[in-house]
Amino acid sequence: MRARGLSEKLVYARITRFIMYKVRATVVDMKGKCYYHKVGDYVEVENDLLTIPVGKKVCTWSLSAMLPYLAAVQRKHDEQSDWLSDVGSVQCSDKDVGVIWKIEKIPV
Repeated sequence: MRARGLSEKLVYARITRFIMYKVRATVVDMKGKCYYHKVGDYVEVENDLLTIPVGKKVCTWSLSAMLPYLAAVQRKHDEQSDWLSDVGSVQCSDKDVGVIWKIEKIPV
């Protein structure tokens, strides 16, 4: 499908027929020493694209813990009764490091 003059975001919303939020996961705490992340590091997901700031990396332990929640939090839920509308935080699965990522919706 070719988009003529429409933004990529609008075309994507029309194809999927539901609204998707932009989501940011930010490192807010660590239970141990992590050699890859520091407090304040973040990743963002918009539509189906993961964005990592230039020069940064994300370890697979953190990414595997976050990925299901990043995808789920993007969708509009019944804000009153659905726990996915406010996941809050996720911990990486490396028990010795325990990087805590805060997951939040970002207005677009």
